[in-house]
Formats: sequence, structure tokens, C-alpha cells
Amino acid sequence: MKSSLSLTRKLLAACAVTMAASAAHADITVFTDRAAFLNAVSGSATDTFDDLAMVETGSPLSRLAGAYTYQVSAGPGDGGFYPSGSGGDIWLSGTMSSDVITFNAFSSGVFGFGGNFFGTDSFGAFMPDRTIVLSAVSGADSETFTLSNASQDAFVAFLSDRPLTSVSFQNMEDDGTVYWAAANNVVMAVPEPATWSMLLGGLGVAALARRRSLTSKQAKTVA
Repeated sequence: MKSSLSLTRKLLAACAVTMAASAAHADITVFTDRAAFLNAVSGSATDTFDDLAMVETGSPLSRLAGAYTYQVSAGPGDGGFYPSGSGGDIWLSGTMSSDVITFNAFSSGVFGFGGNFFGTDSFGAFMPDRTIVLSAVSGADSETFTLSNASQDAFVAFLSDRPLTSVSFQNMEDDGTVYWAAANNVVMAVPEPATWSMLLGGLGVAALARRRSLTSKQAKTVA
């Protein structure tokens, strides 16, 4: 009896330590393939920006993607955005080439964020082979990814084991060429249920140990 209770307490303590460790440090995974990212998440929703007009727009913007709400801002200046693109396909970009565009104030439960990221010229047209630097923040932890030779279909996503605090992107004028970083078709999501299987498995073992302890006690009482 005592040994079973001791085992249960140890398992519960181990689960508590695992949960505390997860709260202290976030694990952020980078994806460069949209299909692989979508296979790792559920409840995904996309913001295409196609409702924006190609005129100067203030910052921040309050946006909606499916059930997810968020804000996006451009800075450090106060110029805001100048959406670009062609036809009905609108891309989000800042007014200044040096702007950092930041997505934040996510509604609760956004663990995954991705999209198409690339460069545009001063007229808002796609500019091939540009470099985009992206960063994701989850609490006190962060992950940075440098996307080189970006095409219009270049995809980058971050998936964290904790809710994301923010995701930002900007250009890298490493060769003196001026260009604007742009985003299109950003997607938000939550992890697949299997992501939590390890923790739930630990709690299940603890519950099983307790059930066995109670069964043993009942058997002794009957005897």
C-alpha cells in the first residue's frame, strides 16, 4: 500500500516537474514546407490580406483569421503599411524598407504561425532572390530564421509548445539593395492533439498506479 502510494506521488511529482520545465522554456520548431506544417497542426485559418486596398494604411491593424484575432504593426517609424501585390492578390508590407512588421496580441491558443515571405521593389512588385529574417517569441524564448533567395511561394512557419507571443519579419539589406519585406497568406493554428500525448501519458500512468493501489486495498478488505 505504502509503496503504491509512493509510486503515485513520484509519478505526479515527475509530471509536475515536466510541466514546470515546459513553462520555463518553450520549444519552437521551424517549418519551411506548408504541407508539413499543416500536418503538424489543427484548426488552421489563413489571412490573405485581400481585403486591404493598395493605399497607405495606419498601424497597427486589427485582423481576423477564422476564429483567431491578432494585431500587426510596422515600425519603428509611424508610417504604417503600404499593401502591395497584383490584381486581387494583396501582400502586406510597410511604408519604409527598414520597417519591422510584427504580428502579436494573438487570441489565446495560437501555437503555430506561418506564411509566404519575400521581397518587393519600390513599386510593390515582387523582387526575386531577396533575404527575409523572421523571429518568433514565446514567453522568454525566441527562434530566428533567415530565409535566403525568397520566391513568392517561400514558406516559413513556427510551431511552439507554448502560445506564441509574437512573430516578426524584416528585410536584410546585405548587398546595398533597397527592398521591402512582404507577407502573404499568413496561417495560424494550434498543435495536433498528439503533441500533448507525452504529458497525458504521464498523467495516465499516475492514474493507473492509483487505481491498482485501490484495487489491491479492496482485495485485502474482502480477504
